[in-house]
Amino acid sequence: ERVDGSVQQQVAIKLVRRELLDSEMRRRFLLERQTLAAMDHPNIARLIDAAELDDGTPYYVMEYVAGVTITDYCVREKLSIRQRVELFRKVCDAVTQAHRNLIVHRDLKPGNILVTADGVPKLLDFGIAKFLSPSGSEAVAEQTATQHRYFSPNYAAPEQFLGAPIGVGCDVYALGQLLFELLAGARAFDFADLSAGQVERL
Repeated sequence: ERVDGSVQQQVAIKLVRRELLDSEMRRRFLLERQTLAAMDHPNIARLIDAAELDDGTPYYVMEYVAGVTITDYCVREKLSIRQRVELFRKVCDAVTQAHRNLIVHRDLKPGNILVTADGVPKLLDFGIAKFLSPSGSEAVAEQTATQHRYFSPNYAAPEQFLGAPIGVGCDVYALGQLLFELLAGARAFDFADLSAGQVERL
């Protein structure tokens, strides 16, 4: 918990262990921090502060979200189809806000969408987000490209498996997968036991 004089607030602090902080990890971490700073939306976990420790380790402080995954929430609360769609619509609003800022989340899945006790969905984890070029083209800006592939196979768009240029379409695809799961109670595809390489060959 953070205490500033008479103000007490529970927050989440994210940093990378120093032994893991190579140049690629630092770049991704700073990009995530920059991404959160660019957005202000009631359904996106809010960035509160950011700085570096004395040893140069970057960190950021963000809103602490006490909640459960969107899929677990729908089951626990026994939401109707209409209620599930309304909850999903709020997630779409958050993703739209990211896209307006030329940001592609790239890892939309239930584990990155928590719902609070008040029924408010919060989009989390922009750790592998990408910035689109200022022209708004579907190709990802060169400076945020990476040689590695980071995604969750069950929700990843075909272009993510193929290593093709990433645009807002991959988030739209993931949203479609999420909506299917919310309404049907099961995933459209389940690649849990397969590696990304195996799925790519299917």
